[in-house]
Amino acid sequence: MKYLVTFQQLGKDRPIDHPSTADFEAYDSGMLPNVGDYVDVNPLEDENRPRYKGKVKSRLFQYQGHGNCHINIVIENADGDDWGALIESDF
Repeated sequence: MKYLVTFQQLGKDRPIDHPSTADFEAYDSGMLPNVGDYVDVNPLEDENRPRYKGKVKSRLFQYQGHGNCHINIVIENADGDDWGALIESDF
């Protein structure tokens, strides 16, 4: 199964439109964040692409046949959360 993943930032009332191609593709669903996970997605190859940082609010799976699945992941703002408490690092 090939997963085509697109992110959307949650606006005031609803997700902000993001009419683009997939933000990334994966062949292993283990790469996909779950609802409640924190993510920080930075575009590496094209700095004009949007950056997403926050907590996963929802995931929508759209199975398109031919072994493809489009997944839309909505990220909500997590400014009030303590990002420093998410991991402990010695480096």
